Amino acid sequence: MKLRIYGRPWLAASLLFAAAGACWLAALRAHGNLSPLLIAVAVFFSALSALSGWALWRIQVMLRHCSWTPPGRLLILAPHEDDCAIAAGAIGACNQRLGGETRIVYLAQDETPGRPDVRASEARAAWAIAGVAAGNLYHLPVLPPLRRRDPQQLRAAARALRAAIDEFRPDAVIVPMFEGGHIHHDMLAGLMGVIAAPGDRFAVFEAPEYGPYVSLNHTPHRVIALCARWLLGLVSYYGPPDGVDGRPIEIPRLGAADLATKRRMLSCFTSQNAPSLVATRSYPDRLVRMDFSRQWRQPFGFVHSYLRLALAARRILPDALASTLLPTQLGTIGREGALTDWQQEWQQQAPQARGQA
Repeated sequence: MKLRIYGRPWLAASLLFAAAGACWLAALRAHGNLSPLLIAVAVFFSALSALSGWALWRIQVMLRHCSWTPPGRLLILAPHEDDCAIAAGAIGACNQRLGGETRIVYLAQDETPGRPDVRASEARAAWAIAGVAAGNLYHLPVLPPLRRRDPQQLRAAARALRAAIDEFRPDAVIVPMFEGGHIHHDMLAGLMGVIAAPGDRFAVFEAPEYGPYVSLNHTPHRVIALCARWLLGLVSYYGPPDGVDGRPIEIPRLGAADLATKRRMLSCFTSQNAPSLVATRSYPDRLVRMDFSRQWRQPFGFVHSYLRLALAARRILPDALASTLLPTQLGTIGREGALTDWQQEWQQQAPQARGQA
């Protein structure tokens, strides 16, 4: 029976430390040919313990707790209906509770026949729990289809998105993180980099969700998850998402009622495996301030990445073995086997700062 650990990295790390200690104890007591093998196993688990200890420290270094006050005009931009609740469900509920106004705009449409109406209904039910009326949910399906590159449609989407922002006049905007997880997420973040103007008075935050990036410095929860997999397959760690660079991860101080509201919201998305969403995505919302001076091309360097190593392994080794040794999402959803390249999507020099396109 597998032990599933949700959002408690210290517990997964403790099990790795215990495994290393047990292996060293067995190695010291062993005799004959068994001793070198047990020493090798003990060294291996000691290395995993060291990595998990480093990750625990990085978690503390990267986090910044902040307050979500006073209430304001919050605009949450999401490609798909469940993304908004995953990224900012608790923040949206908190903003409503404090007397602010929350608006959600969806920019992609499910391509499965009959599914758009189902997902729209789920979104209305979810946000009703947070006190957001259906009139503040807008479906604006302007992003290109999942597996089609269409720069002209992206330009039209940029104009529509800018109009939606100007009409609402938000104090803060939350978008998915440019992280290589899903092409629609990255498109939306890239569009914010295009349309943001020097005179804008609103703050823009990216919300991490998932992606193929692995880094000892920047993805501590993912490092712990990868290390815990070696506990004989008996332990799985599910942590909150990490970022893709050194920017601090801000966690607004939210009440228990706001987090409970988020869990109830996630339970509405039955078409997206609601029980799994509730189990794995009920963490306090995590935000990273958008850096408009970044090089808007790829979410992270692909050449020396874990993703490139994993893809190379699958060309050499049997799939089952490669997946066991180097598990990861195999590229950006919608661009499988590759990583989002914003310049290819936009087909123009990427913006280097606010207002440049």
